[in-house]
Amino acid sequence: MRTVLRFFALSVCLWAAALIAQAVPHVSQVSLTVLDTSGAAIPGATVHVSPQLGEDRQTDGQGNVAIPLPAGSYDITVKAENFRERTMKKVLVLDSRTTPLSVVLVVAGEDEVVEVSGEEQVSNDSSSNKSALVFKGDKLDTLSDDPEMMQQQLTSLAGGDPTNPPQLYVDGFAHGELPPKESIREIRVNQNPFSPYYDQFGGGRIEVFTKPGANKLHGNVATNFGAQALNANNPYAASVLPYTNYYLDGGVNGPLGKNSSFYFTWQQRGVSANQIINATVLDSSLNPVNVQQTIANKRSVQNDSVRLDHQFGKKNTLIGRYSYSSVLVPASGAGQLVLASQAYRNSVRTDTFQLTDTHIFSPKVVLDSAVQYLRSKTSSDATSNTPSLIVQGSFSSGANTIQQEHDHQDRIELREEASISSGNHYLRTGFRYRWYHDSNLSRAGYNGQFIFPSLAAYRITLDGIQRGLTPAAIRAAGGGATQFSLTAGTPTAAVSVGDLGVYFDDEWKLNRNFTLNLGIRFESQTGIPDHFDPAPRVGFAWSVLHHGKAKEPFFVIRGGFGIFYQRFDAGNILRTYRQNGVTQQAFIVQNPDFYPNIPPPSSLPQYLNTIYRLDPNLRSPMQMQGMVSVDHSLGKYGSISVQYYQRKSTHQWTSLNINAPLPGTYDPSNPSSGVRPLGGNSNLYQFSSNGLSEGRTLGINGNFNVTKSLNLWSFVGFAHQEGNVNFSTSSSSGFFPSNSYNLNADYGRLAGFSPIRYFGGANFKPGWGTAFNVFMSAWSQSNFNITTGTDLNGDAQYNDRPAFATDLTRSSVVRTAWGNFDTKPMAGQTIIPINYGTAPGLFYMELYFNKNFYFGKRPESAKDTAKEKLPQKPYRFQIGVGADNLLNTNNPGAPVGVLSSPYFGKSISLNTPFTNNSAANRALLMRGAFFF
Repeated sequence: MRTVLRFFALSVCLWAAALIAQAVPHVSQVSLTVLDTSGAAIPGATVHVSPQLGEDRQTDGQGNVAIPLPAGSYDITVKAENFRERTMKKVLVLDSRTTPLSVVLVVAGEDEVVEVSGEEQVSNDSSSNKSALVFKGDKLDTLSDDPEMMQQQLTSLAGGDPTNPPQLYVDGFAHGELPPKESIREIRVNQNPFSPYYDQFGGGRIEVFTKPGANKLHGNVATNFGAQALNANNPYAASVLPYTNYYLDGGVNGPLGKNSSFYFTWQQRGVSANQIINATVLDSSLNPVNVQQTIANKRSVQNDSVRLDHQFGKKNTLIGRYSYSSVLVPASGAGQLVLASQAYRNSVRTDTFQLTDTHIFSPKVVLDSAVQYLRSKTSSDATSNTPSLIVQGSFSSGANTIQQEHDHQDRIELREEASISSGNHYLRTGFRYRWYHDSNLSRAGYNGQFIFPSLAAYRITLDGIQRGLTPAAIRAAGGGATQFSLTAGTPTAAVSVGDLGVYFDDEWKLNRNFTLNLGIRFESQTGIPDHFDPAPRVGFAWSVLHHGKAKEPFFVIRGGFGIFYQRFDAGNILRTYRQNGVTQQAFIVQNPDFYPNIPPPSSLPQYLNTIYRLDPNLRSPMQMQGMVSVDHSLGKYGSISVQYYQRKSTHQWTSLNINAPLPGTYDPSNPSSGVRPLGGNSNLYQFSSNGLSEGRTLGINGNFNVTKSLNLWSFVGFAHQEGNVNFSTSSSSGFFPSNSYNLNADYGRLAGFSPIRYFGGANFKPGWGTAFNVFMSAWSQSNFNITTGTDLNGDAQYNDRPAFATDLTRSSVVRTAWGNFDTKPMAGQTIIPINYGTAPGLFYMELYFNKNFYFGKRPESAKDTAKEKLPQKPYRFQIGVGADNLLNTNNPGAPVGVLSSPYFGKSISLNTPFTNNSAANRALLMRGAFFF
């Protein structure tokens, strides 16, 4: 493997040395041929592109010219001596595509016809699927001005499949920060879903494209400000701390000489992320008391970025970028059932360097390359090293088990792609290589942690200690901790992994009405046993016309099938290096009798040491994805698309305790009981790939130009998803099943997944420089898991579910709104399905209003222009107000699912997928901005 990597690295270096650093695959070109009415070429014709990104171009002796342009919509004007000028409006340039155009100029004095192409037209091009959501211009204004909130909105829009988490690409690079809205040219969600260029299905892809510097100096500065006095308070907060929220951003861009430009942006945010605690503890008399507390937590963010563009001649464009990001959260980790003592300080710094370029060898051959280096430093530090205490469903106290974690990550990404247009074929081939290094220091768990199954058991324990009872007597009375864990050993570890993807794609236009896409991608990753993952992709688009002479299809039918893989997280590999039983020792003691004392690690027997390892047969998760859709243009009034997705995922990641007691052999009252297949009493956690998930989605989205001043967009998805792997990131059990020997015991609905989701937006400009922008979303009910709060099978995981009660006289029976459950299942009883509880739905609306004031002197060239065509004055001042959760809707979070909790079935927090201000339910922001 090392020889292969060395050969690959040498090849990359030679390629890069020959071409410098080549560009992002989203820089495209227009190949233009200018002819007269007889079909003869017109050499020396002048071609002007608006918005202008460089100098005007002239056609060669054959009337041809190639113009590299970022993907987008342009007006192209062609002039030639003795011919009438011609302008083509809204020419759509697509990603990594050569857009061929043939322009016929008529002799001056003859009649001329100017054709207008709107962006709502449907096409059988692979990148023109109307199932995608494209945000630019006024439609982009419907999203939040705050990049964090905008990213949350986009993530929700793209996240229809929990097995395929949304991926964010900024100018073609993953792991980027969403830039300020003013610097964004366009955002695309779920475009070209089966492209072999990408490793993941397009149903979860968010692509952001930024603006290059203009040919004249431009800039902006803006501020958004809010305060507690303007907002509606969080209904789950008993006390409110005064706070202010602010968001500052600015930018300046312009030319750097004849062939270069720059774009500099900065942003700073201070957001109240106050932690709301709702817990039940014991007072000094051992009586239950509610704790409702608000902890101040001001989240500070700083982002700066500079982009430089330079054009080497007519065939090479180089783009360089540096980005800096820092985030500081002084009180992470607390909130809901977690008390203030568990808060810890968290900070992240990220530096990113990018170099991209496009080289046009000819109008039909383009070579694109890119390189990115990203370095991030994360620090997390607890406030003390006292033992951690968890009382299931009631509270968590003591110090946070994170203790001290300092992580340094280095990422390098290399990409190369060749695009060739040959007759009816558009060919793309290339590779992507990513290298990742993680140097980590972690003292997580060094303070020790006790777990109690209920507040009653904790109270009995404290009472017994005060009365001087023996541990045996306390446990006989129903008290005692059920688990103690402690980590010791060397805190440092490091890992390096790499993955490679090589692909080929042929977009074959069989005829005017039918396009066939055939592609293949091969992937490989170091650090795991699976090194070869072939991923074939196929797609088609069929244009159905009214009649043979129709210029635009009546509708376009699309379909496709592809195989996609996920890469194994390097953090899990790092964990196997660290917690191998030697570097670090992770001890787990069932039913400990030494609370509240912490034994020294040397006193704990080695057979209690927990080890992590990789399954020797570990495979990359494979998703088989099929789709069919119908796109229909409404002409100048918009477009509508209906799509259906079917998916099945195999080899999903799971974590198994492969030395857990065999089913039916473990007695919770006797921690030494149970027959373990590997012997001893230690837990052996293995990262495996035995999971299965399947689902389907019906989606409908539309763009509607109701009037010249009112534009609407909407998307609604009806989905069904089930599997035997828990994809809920909020689950305390992570990806551990409730039964390591039968994953299908957990087959069912997914936690937190709403099967029906609606998103919509509106942009209304009534005139007078005013605009209203609306974003709204509505979700159906989801599900949450119901657990006993105990470990019933000895696998050291607290995710066991109760049974449907058959004997209501038993003391272990709990009566709930979802039925009567037995927390100590007996033989013959049926365990309740996973995620059996129902969680509330959601409704959210965001409204922004702004008013623009234009001032300054218009250019001299505008003196003789008709009034209705006058350009805007060069300076603009904007004032506005925004309302986050306009209707002050109370959207409860998922209810507490632990049956022993006094909060069972109740929500103790808000569901806030579109906001980062946890202190408020509705928040108002005042805005002021200046543009020049």
